[in-house]
Amino acid sequence: MTPERLRRGLADLWSSDDPGAAGRMVRALLAPAGLPFRLAVAARNARYDRRPPPPARIPVVSVGNLTVGGTGKTPVVRWLAEWFREAGMRTAVVVRGYGADEVSLYRRWFGDDAVFVGRDRAALVAAAVAQGHQLAVLDDGFQHRRLHRTLDLLLVAAEDPWPVRMLPGGPYREPLASARRATHLLVTRRTGSREAVAAWRERLRCAAPGVPDQVVELHMGGWRDLEGAPAEAPEGDVLAVSSIARPRTFLAGLETLLPGARIELAAFADHHAYTAREVAALLDRRGGRTVVCTAKDAVKLASFAEMRPHCVVVGFRVAGDPGEPLRSALAEVGGCASR
Repeated sequence: MTPERLRRGLADLWSSDDPGAAGRMVRALLAPAGLPFRLAVAARNARYDRRPPPPARIPVVSVGNLTVGGTGKTPVVRWLAEWFREAGMRTAVVVRGYGADEVSLYRRWFGDDAVFVGRDRAALVAAAVAQGHQLAVLDDGFQHRRLHRTLDLLLVAAEDPWPVRMLPGGPYREPLASARRATHLLVTRRTGSREAVAAWRERLRCAAPGVPDQVVELHMGGWRDLEGAPAEAPEGDVLAVSSIARPRTFLAGLETLLPGARIELAAFADHHAYTAREVAALLDRRGGRTVVCTAKDAVKLASFAEMRPHCVVVGFRVAGDPGEPLRSALAEVGGCASR
Protein backbone atom coordinates (compact mmCIF):
# COMPACT_ATOMS: atom_id res chain seq x y z
CA MET A 1 0.00 0.00 0.00
CA THR A 2 1.33 3.44 -0.95
CA PRO A 3 1.68 6.17 1.74
CA GLU A 4 -1.08 8.13 0.02
CA ARG A 5 -3.52 5.22 0.09
CA LEU A 6 -2.62 4.60 3.74
CA ARG A 7 -3.38 8.23 4.65
CA ARG A 8 -6.64 8.14 2.71
CA GLY A 9 -7.61 4.86 4.34
CA LEU A 10 -6.89 6.20 7.82
CA ALA A 11 -8.88 9.36 7.12
CA ASP A 12 -11.86 7.26 5.99
CA LEU A 13 -11.54 5.07 9.08
CA TRP A 14 -11.39 8.07 11.42
CA SER A 15 -14.44 9.75 9.90
CA SER A 16 -16.66 6.68 9.69
CA ASP A 17 -19.45 6.17 12.20
CA ASP A 18 -19.66 2.51 11.23
CA PRO A 19 -16.41 1.27 9.64
CA GLY A 20 -17.60 -2.32 9.46
CA ALA A 21 -16.04 -5.41 10.99
CA ALA A 22 -12.65 -4.88 9.31
CA GLY A 23 -12.55 -1.22 10.34
CA ARG A 24 -13.46 -2.03 13.94
CA MET A 25 -10.65 -4.59 14.02
CA VAL A 26 -8.15 -2.02 12.72
CA ARG A 27 -9.35 0.46 15.35
CA ALA A 28 -8.87 -2.15 18.05
CA LEU A 29 -5.35 -2.88 16.82
CA LEU A 30 -4.43 0.81 16.70
CA ALA A 31 -5.98 1.75 20.04
CA PRO A 32 -3.02 0.64 22.23
CA ALA A 33 -0.71 2.93 20.26
CA GLY A 34 -2.83 5.88 21.33
CA LEU A 35 -1.80 5.50 24.99
CA PRO A 36 1.92 6.32 24.58
CA PHE A 37 0.97 9.16 22.25
CA ARG A 38 -1.43 10.55 24.87
CA LEU A 39 1.26 10.26 27.56
CA ALA A 40 3.81 12.05 25.39
CA VAL A 41 1.35 14.87 24.70
CA ALA A 42 0.57 15.18 28.42
CA ALA A 43 4.26 15.35 29.33
CA ARG A 44 4.95 18.00 26.70
CA ASN A 45 2.00 20.12 27.79
CA ALA A 46 3.00 19.85 31.44
CA ARG A 47 6.48 21.13 30.57
CA TYR A 48 5.09 24.21 28.80
CA ASP A 49 2.55 24.78 31.58
CA ARG A 50 5.44 25.01 34.04
CA ARG A 51 7.62 27.20 31.82
CA PRO A 52 5.54 29.16 29.30
CA PRO A 53 7.41 31.11 26.60
CA PRO A 54 7.93 34.88 26.95
CA PRO A 55 5.55 37.23 25.12
CA ALA A 56 6.37 38.14 21.54
CA ARG A 57 7.07 41.74 20.54
CA ILE A 58 3.73 41.94 18.73
CA PRO A 59 0.37 40.34 19.52
CA VAL A 60 -0.04 36.80 18.17
CA VAL A 61 -3.48 35.37 17.45
CA SER A 62 -3.31 31.59 17.09
CA VAL A 63 -5.85 29.50 15.15
CA GLY A 64 -5.64 25.77 15.78
CA ASN A 65 -7.54 22.58 16.42
CA LEU A 66 -7.34 19.21 18.14
CA THR A 67 -7.60 17.03 15.05
CA VAL A 68 -5.52 16.36 11.96
CA GLY A 69 -7.04 18.90 9.57
CA GLY A 70 -10.57 19.54 8.45
CA THR A 71 -11.93 22.15 10.89
CA GLY A 72 -11.75 25.24 8.65
CA LYS A 73 -8.52 26.82 9.88
CA THR A 74 -7.64 28.35 6.50
CA PRO A 75 -10.89 30.32 6.03
CA VAL A 76 -10.82 31.39 9.70
CA VAL A 77 -7.21 32.63 9.38
CA ARG A 78 -8.27 34.57 6.29
CA TRP A 79 -11.30 35.97 8.11
CA LEU A 80 -9.22 37.21 11.04
CA ALA A 81 -6.35 38.59 8.97
CA GLU A 82 -8.81 40.52 6.78
CA TRP A 83 -10.59 41.83 9.88
CA PHE A 84 -7.34 43.17 11.35
CA ARG A 85 -6.24 44.61 8.01
CA GLU A 86 -9.54 46.43 7.60
CA ALA A 87 -8.94 47.85 11.08
CA GLY A 88 -5.65 49.30 9.81
CA MET A 89 -3.24 46.75 11.31
CA ARG A 90 -0.24 45.54 9.29
CA THR A 91 -0.95 41.85 9.73
CA ALA A 92 1.37 38.92 9.03
CA VAL A 93 0.26 35.33 8.48
CA VAL A 94 2.65 32.78 9.99
CA VAL A 95 2.36 29.22 8.73
CA ARG A 96 4.33 26.01 9.08
CA GLY A 97 4.01 25.31 5.37
CA TYR A 98 3.26 21.60 5.53
CA GLY A 99 0.84 22.07 2.65
CA ALA A 100 2.14 24.24 -0.20
CA ASP A 101 -1.47 24.79 -1.22
CA GLU A 102 -2.24 26.76 1.94
CA VAL A 103 0.89 28.90 1.55
CA SER A 104 -0.02 29.69 -2.06
CA LEU A 105 -3.53 30.70 -1.03
CA TYR A 106 -2.31 32.99 1.72
CA ARG A 107 0.14 34.64 -0.69
CA ARG A 108 -2.63 35.09 -3.24
CA TRP A 109 -4.87 36.73 -0.62
CA PHE A 110 -2.33 38.84 1.28
CA GLY A 111 0.82 39.12 -0.84
CA ASP A 112 4.23 37.51 -0.52
CA ASP A 113 5.53 40.07 1.97
CA ALA A 114 2.78 39.29 4.52
CA VAL A 115 3.23 35.48 4.62
CA PHE A 116 6.02 33.93 6.69
CA VAL A 117 6.68 30.23 6.23
CA GLY A 118 8.83 27.80 8.24
CA ARG A 119 9.13 25.50 11.22
CA ASP A 120 10.45 28.02 13.76
CA ARG A 121 7.42 30.22 14.15
CA ALA A 122 8.96 32.31 16.93
CA ALA A 123 11.70 33.28 14.48
CA LEU A 124 9.06 33.99 11.83
CA VAL A 125 7.21 36.36 14.15
CA ALA A 126 10.51 38.13 14.87
CA ALA A 127 11.04 38.46 11.11
CA ALA A 128 7.54 39.90 10.75
CA VAL A 129 8.34 42.47 13.45
CA ALA A 130 11.56 43.42 11.63
CA GLN A 131 9.52 44.07 8.48
CA GLY A 132 7.10 46.38 10.25
CA HIS A 133 4.13 44.11 10.88
CA GLN A 134 2.06 45.00 13.92
CA LEU A 135 0.28 41.69 14.51
CA ALA A 136 0.62 38.03 13.51
CA VAL A 137 -2.07 35.44 12.86
CA LEU A 138 -0.64 31.98 13.46
CA ASP A 139 -2.01 29.12 11.35
CA ASP A 140 -2.33 25.72 13.06
CA GLY A 141 -0.77 27.01 16.24
CA PHE A 142 -2.57 25.27 19.09
CA GLN A 143 0.14 22.63 19.51
CA HIS A 144 3.01 25.05 18.81
CA ARG A 145 3.62 26.04 22.39
CA ARG A 146 7.11 27.45 21.91
CA LEU A 147 5.45 30.71 20.85
CA HIS A 148 3.42 32.85 23.24
CA ARG A 149 0.02 33.89 21.90
CA THR A 150 -2.19 36.78 22.97
CA LEU A 151 -5.33 34.95 21.87
CA ASP A 152 -5.56 31.19 21.44
CA LEU A 153 -8.53 30.22 19.26
CA LEU A 154 -9.39 26.54 19.23
CA LEU A 155 -11.57 25.28 16.39
CA VAL A 156 -13.78 22.19 16.64
CA ALA A 157 -15.82 21.22 13.59
CA ALA A 158 -19.42 20.14 13.94
CA GLU A 159 -18.36 17.24 11.71
CA ASP A 160 -15.51 16.13 14.05
CA PRO A 161 -15.90 12.48 15.05
CA TRP A 162 -17.02 11.48 18.51
CA PRO A 163 -15.83 9.93 20.79
CA VAL A 164 -12.30 11.31 20.88
CA ARG A 165 -9.72 8.81 19.62
CA MET A 166 -6.08 9.79 19.80
CA LEU A 167 -3.61 9.17 16.98
CA PRO A 168 -3.08 6.74 15.31
CA GLY A 169 -6.48 5.16 16.06
CA GLY A 170 -8.26 8.46 15.48
CA PRO A 171 -7.57 11.98 14.20
CA TYR A 172 -7.08 13.69 17.58
CA ARG A 173 -3.69 15.21 18.43
CA GLU A 174 -4.79 16.14 21.97
CA PRO A 175 -7.59 15.13 24.35
CA LEU A 176 -10.64 17.31 24.70
CA ALA A 177 -9.44 18.53 28.11
CA SER A 178 -6.77 20.56 26.30
CA ALA A 179 -9.55 22.96 25.31
CA ARG A 180 -9.03 24.57 28.73
CA ARG A 181 -5.86 26.11 27.31
CA ALA A 182 -7.75 28.15 24.72
CA THR A 183 -8.96 31.70 25.18
CA HIS A 184 -11.90 31.16 22.80
CA LEU A 185 -13.63 28.09 21.39
CA LEU A 186 -15.10 28.20 17.88
CA VAL A 187 -17.41 25.46 16.64
CA THR A 188 -17.20 25.61 12.86
CA ARG A 189 -20.13 24.40 10.80
CA ARG A 190 -20.22 23.55 7.11
CA THR A 191 -22.62 20.67 6.64
CA GLY A 192 -23.02 19.39 10.19
CA SER A 193 -26.48 19.47 11.72
CA ARG A 194 -27.48 22.01 14.32
CA GLU A 195 -27.88 19.10 16.73
CA ALA A 196 -24.19 18.24 16.15
CA VAL A 197 -23.23 21.86 16.81
CA ALA A 198 -25.21 21.90 20.05
CA ALA A 199 -23.66 18.60 21.14
CA TRP A 200 -20.14 19.93 20.59
CA ARG A 201 -20.83 23.14 22.45
CA GLU A 202 -22.05 21.12 25.43
CA ARG A 203 -18.99 18.85 25.36
CA LEU A 204 -16.67 21.85 25.21
CA ARG A 205 -18.45 23.59 28.08
CA CYS A 206 -17.98 20.48 30.20
CA ALA A 207 -14.34 20.04 29.16
CA ALA A 208 -13.40 23.74 29.42
CA PRO A 209 -15.83 25.52 31.75
CA GLY A 210 -15.56 29.28 31.58
CA VAL A 211 -13.91 29.43 28.14
CA PRO A 212 -16.29 31.35 25.85
CA ASP A 213 -17.60 29.47 22.83
CA GLN A 214 -19.45 30.47 19.70
CA VAL A 215 -20.49 29.07 16.33
CA VAL A 216 -18.74 30.06 13.12
CA GLU A 217 -20.64 29.31 9.91
CA LEU A 218 -18.54 28.38 6.86
CA HIS A 219 -20.42 28.97 3.63
CA MET A 220 -19.50 27.45 0.28
CA GLY A 221 -19.77 29.67 -2.77
CA GLY A 222 -18.09 32.28 -4.93
CA TRP A 223 -17.36 30.54 -8.23
CA ARG A 224 -13.97 31.26 -9.84
CA ASP A 225 -11.84 29.88 -12.63
CA LEU A 226 -8.42 28.39 -11.97
CA GLU A 227 -6.75 31.78 -12.43
CA GLY A 228 -9.01 33.47 -9.89
CA ALA A 229 -11.42 35.32 -12.20
CA PRO A 230 -15.18 35.18 -11.52
CA ALA A 231 -16.91 32.24 -13.17
CA GLU A 232 -20.42 30.90 -13.64
CA ALA A 233 -21.72 28.00 -11.59
CA PRO A 234 -21.47 24.73 -13.52
CA GLU A 235 -24.51 23.36 -15.29
CA GLY A 236 -25.31 19.68 -15.37
CA ASP A 237 -23.34 16.88 -13.78
CA VAL A 238 -19.85 17.47 -12.37
CA LEU A 239 -16.68 15.70 -11.34
CA ALA A 240 -15.65 16.97 -7.88
CA VAL A 241 -11.90 16.87 -7.25
CA SER A 242 -10.45 17.44 -3.80
CA SER A 243 -7.30 16.87 -1.78
CA ILE A 244 -8.57 18.08 1.57
CA ALA A 245 -8.95 16.37 4.93
CA ARG A 246 -12.71 15.86 4.57
CA PRO A 247 -13.73 15.35 0.96
CA ARG A 248 -17.19 14.09 1.97
CA THR A 249 -17.92 17.51 3.47
CA PHE A 250 -16.96 19.08 0.15
CA LEU A 251 -19.27 16.66 -1.65
CA ALA A 252 -22.15 17.41 0.72
CA GLY A 253 -21.70 21.14 0.21
CA LEU A 254 -21.75 20.74 -3.58
CA GLU A 255 -24.91 18.66 -3.37
CA THR A 256 -26.57 21.59 -1.60
CA LEU A 257 -25.20 24.16 -4.05
CA LEU A 258 -26.03 22.15 -7.16
CA PRO A 259 -29.39 20.46 -6.52
CA GLY A 260 -30.27 17.93 -9.16
CA ALA A 261 -26.70 17.49 -10.40
CA ARG A 262 -25.10 14.08 -10.28
CA ILE A 263 -21.74 14.57 -8.60
CA GLU A 264 -18.90 12.08 -8.75
CA LEU A 265 -16.13 12.54 -6.17
CA ALA A 266 -12.46 12.06 -7.01
CA ALA A 267 -10.75 12.30 -3.61
CA PHE A 268 -7.02 12.43 -2.96
CA ALA A 269 -5.09 12.60 0.31
CA ASP A 270 -4.88 15.95 2.14
CA HIS A 271 -2.36 18.34 0.48
CA HIS A 272 -1.82 15.95 -2.45
CA ALA A 273 0.47 17.25 -5.22
CA TYR A 274 -1.09 16.40 -8.57
CA THR A 275 1.00 14.86 -11.34
CA ALA A 276 0.57 15.31 -15.09
CA ARG A 277 -0.57 11.69 -15.35
CA GLU A 278 -3.26 12.22 -12.69
CA VAL A 279 -4.52 15.37 -14.39
CA ALA A 280 -4.72 13.54 -17.73
CA ALA A 281 -6.67 10.75 -16.03
CA LEU A 282 -9.08 13.26 -14.46
CA LEU A 283 -9.70 14.90 -17.82
CA ASP A 284 -10.43 11.51 -19.35
CA ARG A 285 -12.70 10.66 -16.44
CA ARG A 286 -14.75 13.86 -16.62
CA GLY A 287 -16.47 12.73 -19.83
CA GLY A 288 -17.64 16.19 -20.84
CA ARG A 289 -18.64 17.23 -17.34
CA THR A 290 -17.29 20.30 -15.57
CA VAL A 291 -14.57 19.65 -13.01
CA VAL A 292 -15.16 21.41 -9.68
CA CYS A 293 -12.37 21.75 -7.14
CA THR A 294 -11.60 23.51 -3.86
CA ALA A 295 -9.52 26.68 -3.59
CA LYS A 296 -6.62 24.64 -2.17
CA ASP A 297 -6.73 22.34 -5.19
CA ALA A 298 -6.98 25.28 -7.58
CA VAL A 299 -3.55 26.66 -6.77
CA LYS A 300 -2.08 23.30 -7.77
CA LEU A 301 -4.28 22.46 -10.75
CA ALA A 302 -3.81 25.95 -12.26
CA SER A 303 -0.30 24.95 -13.35
CA PHE A 304 -1.82 22.47 -15.83
CA ALA A 305 -2.95 24.47 -18.86
CA GLU A 306 -5.04 21.58 -20.17
CA MET A 307 -7.20 21.66 -17.02
CA ARG A 308 -8.01 25.39 -17.08
CA PRO A 309 -10.84 25.39 -19.65
CA HIS A 310 -12.68 22.58 -17.87
CA CYS A 311 -12.45 23.44 -14.17
CA VAL A 312 -14.19 25.88 -11.85
CA VAL A 313 -13.40 26.58 -8.22
CA VAL A 314 -15.64 26.97 -5.21
CA GLY A 315 -14.41 28.17 -1.85
CA PHE A 316 -15.39 28.35 1.80
CA ARG A 317 -15.76 31.72 3.53
CA VAL A 318 -16.70 32.60 7.10
CA ALA A 319 -20.13 34.18 7.21
CA GLY A 320 -20.49 37.51 9.00
CA ASP A 321 -18.27 39.40 11.40
CA PRO A 322 -16.84 38.10 14.70
CA GLY A 323 -19.44 37.91 17.43
CA GLU A 324 -19.06 38.75 21.11
CA PRO A 325 -17.01 38.18 23.19
CA LEU A 326 -14.48 37.36 20.44
CA ARG A 327 -15.03 40.70 18.71
CA SER A 328 -14.11 42.66 21.83
CA ALA A 329 -11.03 40.51 22.38
CA LEU A 330 -9.90 41.09 18.79
CA ALA A 331 -10.52 44.82 19.10
CA GLU A 332 -8.48 44.95 22.29
CA VAL A 333 -5.61 43.10 20.61
CA GLY A 334 -5.82 45.44 17.64
CA GLY A 335 -5.77 48.44 19.98
CA CYS A 336 -2.66 47.12 21.69
CA ALA A 337 -1.02 46.54 18.31
CA SER A 338 -1.67 50.11 17.20
CA ARG A 339 -0.02 51.67 20.22
